[in-house]
Amino acid sequence: MRPIINDKFKIESKTLDETREIYVYHPPDMEESGITYPVIYLLDGHSLHNVCASFVQHYSNRDRIPRTIVVGIASTDRLRDFTPYERTAYNGEYGGGGANSFMEFLENELFPRIEEKYPTRDYRVLLGHSYGGLYVTYALMAKPMLFRAYLACSPWLSEVDNPIIEKIGEQLQAGYEKRKLFYLAHEPITSPGIEDRIMKLRQVIEEKASDSFEWKYKKYGDADHSNLPLKAIPDALDFFFPGFIQD
Repeated sequence: MRPIINDKFKIESKTLDETREIYVYHPPDMEESGITYPVIYLLDGHSLHNVCASFVQHYSNRDRIPRTIVVGIASTDRLRDFTPYERTAYNGEYGGGGANSFMEFLENELFPRIEEKYPTRDYRVLLGHSYGGLYVTYALMAKPMLFRAYLACSPWLSEVDNPIIEKIGEQLQAGYEKRKLFYLAHEPITSPGIEDRIMKLRQVIEEKASDSFEWKYKKYGDADHSNLPLKAIPDALDFFFPGFIQD
């Protein structure tokens, strides 16, 4: 059994003006295989990388999904990086609004580094939880050409994020050039308004999705906010990769 982290490196980001730590799991014998691989980009890699990479390793070893690279991005300031608009956080802190800068970091600094270093194919997946799930939803809206599949795990949609849902509805009606796969998951949420906005997103998708957008929704009644990724990630992997095989 190979280690879950095969590579670890740092990027001196000019966009974010800070150093970001990156963890990579890749398939065994990658250099000799002559194969290109889909890449999962995982938000909050400092806490979720081993979880996601373990599932990918286990499933791919049993030919349940194709062999896949996992890139975990360690977080530094989640409120800043994962929110598109300023807001008051759950702890009373006010801030955020840096999601576009984080997108520039992904597109212009991290993707080129990964695609130069590893044999990747044109199938990027984005996984995120809580504020990370909000960012996944924002990424679908802001630059849908960057990713093919998305797991929005308990997306922490505040009232200021309503324009994201509206814009996604417009995109869904227009359709996408390349087929998208979107997995929306959450636990029972007690924070006021969050689950209502997730339900609104679900309704918009139900009403407006075209054939170019495959999606699945699941409410995990036996989950809580902290353990939801343990339940949703393996289900999302099963959902995403039949699409990869068909392509």
